[in-house]
Amino acid sequence: MTKLLSLGAKLKYPVTIIKVLKKPGDSIKKLDPILQYKWNWTLMVGDPSDPKGQWPEEQVAIADWESPVEGTLKSWKVKDGQVIHKNMDFVEVEETCPHSIQYKGMCGLCGKDMTEINWTSATDDTERAKINMIHDQTSLKVSQDEASKAESELQKRLLAHKKLSLVVDLDQTIIHACIEPTVGEWQRDKSSPNYEAVRDVRSFQLNDDGPRGLASGCWYYIKMRPGLKEFLAKISELYELHVYTMGTRAYAVNIAKIVDPDKKLFGDRIISRDENGNVTAKSLARLFPVDTKMVVIIDDRADVWPNNRPNLIKVVPYDFFLGIGDINSSFLPKREELPPMQPPPLKKKSSKSELKDAQTSENAEASDEKKPESDEVKPVEAAKPEAAKPDDGSKISALEELVRMGSGDDQALRLEQAAEQEKFLEKQLTDRPLLHMQEKLDKEDSEAPVDEAANGGTAQEPQHRHNLLVDNDVELKYLEQHLTQLHKAFYDEYEGRVINASGGRVAQLKPGLNRKMPLNGADRKVVPDIGEVMPRLKSKTLAGCTIVMSGLVPLQADIMRTEIGLQAASFGADIQSKVNRKVTHLVASTSRTRTHKVRQAAKYPNIKIVNQQWLLNSMSKWQKEDETPYLVTIHEADRVRDDGFNSDAPSSIGDSEESSEDSASEDEDRESVPASSQDETADDDEGVMPDEIQEGTSPIDNLKGFDWGGVDDELDEFMASDSEANESGNESDVSRQSTSSQQSKAGRGRKRNHDTVTEDEESDEESTLAKKQRIAKTRTTGLNAVKTPNNTSALSQDITNLPTPGEEEDASDDGFGDDLEADLEAAFASEELEAQGADGST
Repeated sequence: MTKLLSLGAKLKYPVTIIKVLKKPGDSIKKLDPILQYKWNWTLMVGDPSDPKGQWPEEQVAIADWESPVEGTLKSWKVKDGQVIHKNMDFVEVEETCPHSIQYKGMCGLCGKDMTEINWTSATDDTERAKINMIHDQTSLKVSQDEASKAESELQKRLLAHKKLSLVVDLDQTIIHACIEPTVGEWQRDKSSPNYEAVRDVRSFQLNDDGPRGLASGCWYYIKMRPGLKEFLAKISELYELHVYTMGTRAYAVNIAKIVDPDKKLFGDRIISRDENGNVTAKSLARLFPVDTKMVVIIDDRADVWPNNRPNLIKVVPYDFFLGIGDINSSFLPKREELPPMQPPPLKKKSSKSELKDAQTSENAEASDEKKPESDEVKPVEAAKPEAAKPDDGSKISALEELVRMGSGDDQALRLEQAAEQEKFLEKQLTDRPLLHMQEKLDKEDSEAPVDEAANGGTAQEPQHRHNLLVDNDVELKYLEQHLTQLHKAFYDEYEGRVINASGGRVAQLKPGLNRKMPLNGADRKVVPDIGEVMPRLKSKTLAGCTIVMSGLVPLQADIMRTEIGLQAASFGADIQSKVNRKVTHLVASTSRTRTHKVRQAAKYPNIKIVNQQWLLNSMSKWQKEDETPYLVTIHEADRVRDDGFNSDAPSSIGDSEESSEDSASEDEDRESVPASSQDETADDDEGVMPDEIQEGTSPIDNLKGFDWGGVDDELDEFMASDSEANESGNESDVSRQSTSSQQSKAGRGRKRNHDTVTEDEESDEESTLAKKQRIAKTRTTGLNAVKTPNNTSALSQDITNLPTPGEEEDASDDGFGDDLEADLEAAFASEELEAQGADGST
């Protein structure tokens, strides 16, 4: 490895090169002199006690520069007699050892102490090897060049065998674990209704590396996902498997012994949280620091892979031991839970009161889950550092990501998470939730009524005990299909690129050319990227679907920063926050099916209102499910359209649109619901409105003190003035203009503050208007004399030729044009003149 040596910052600059002692091509050893230099300095001479004192004298110092490395001198950057004023690189040396592999601060090749710092450098040589890419070692590190070489060899090997790399999570992905002692008791009790379900559950103890406290030395019970052995055997033909878990290494190794006892599948390719380098997130850079083009991930959590989502297949969590969850969840971010599906009844016969109580309890739990909490509703990407995702969308370097992961290994946080896990495990041991759930189920079975007629009137027979644990999971079947489809798509694209890079298919047909190019001979540049191939496949699933969600995320959360929103978008769905005519699906929680959005969507016949299981199953199968089995039952009253509803009204697909339906209040929606069902709706609406409305503040509270009487008075006054105008102009034209003016005045009247008008002004205005009203009632209209296309009377001609009156000081600014107002005034004046003339003639 070539290295540039610098003079160092500690020399007494300026220095002058006296002579270079080595020529290019010479071999040098550590501490060999390779350069001679000099510098000037000042010495104070004389006797300090002498009255004449001391005086400075210039001195010249000469020294040799000794090489801190061993190798061959390649070239000089300086020459004899050159004066150097600051630190600079002055010689290039080809080192005998590149120190590219280091173990605990020692070079793995030459044994040099890489933590040593000499006078020529400010940093140690551990910077040469910073990448940790070995599964079970954190102390063994390599350089960027070594990592690139290793990955290049790995890619060639995978291409030669037509394989990809698959990173596999453990907990709730391929296995489910718990420490509930009831499981062991059920395994030993053949009369237990759960005996068959737990027969193949495996167990082990963690004595030295397990949790402390009450859970120390506890038994771990491991249930493999149905069909796991067949799945791994099939997938291992297409993928090279790696384990990546947030459990301890001892925990991961014990599970690997159960899943892969012969080490044929995973071998020693296991990473645990002890080697991860980060206490809350996972990263492919830990295994593949150079590039991740040929890597696929399967995990039940997508949020723990913030930088590798395009490479991830999210699987449905395996929850065999009901209510236990992930026993290593304390080392992961809090999961964003969806409202639970309405569970089927545990027994065939239940009283109405029990069903109602269960429904009320589930609705309350769903409502509680909707309340935003600081940990649960925090956006997934907001929880990670800003630098984790550059604004320009470009990928960060593997080295930067590894440094970030290393800095995230906070020992205090790790201890806090370990303590939290110990409490979680102790709670399982003491509370024994599985035992209590089975006891409750047994009690319901014993209290269930027996149909004597079905038993021929005989005495009651012992009731059949229902089992709590059911193993009917089929996720691995779909996962195998996805991985096989992805593998085929990757290599189809790869082989096409190889052919194009070799001159195309025509060139392949030429004599003497190998038509089947060896896969391991291809350039790495033509290898496709799984992070591009997989999103293309997934995006076809919900392409063309515009989805609005109701009751699945907290109201204050940005849907596109929640896990369900990100997942749906990755499958090609267009996610919106408001209902409009372009929406194709409204996905609603099964526990709250009469929310405001549901009632809005019910008025659009093209919108399919389905429960969340439709969306989850479609994403799990990578195939859009038929909506019929998932349709939500809609109340008939919700389908009734209000007067003036227009489903074809134009609406923006953006979130900022406010259609007539969007602006409707909850009270207006309730009016369309029968009174008998309003109580039911009240419960369903809980959590739908914003917090300030739930706390008792209404948007119309500010209107309670509004002076509606003043608005009515002003409207009456305006109508009176319009009546006067109607008697002096064209009836139809003036009527239309009056209506427009009325609307304008009414709009301004709501904003006008009547308290600012004095009593005198108000009194004068009212008396004038009242007088005009009385005059208007006694008059007969003269509009028939106005000039129209079919009526040209002499009077109308005279009216047209009258001069336009000047603008009055109190002219109205109600929106009419000045010419129209002048014409009306002229017509009114002409009519009065005509009336006076008639009086005089009589």
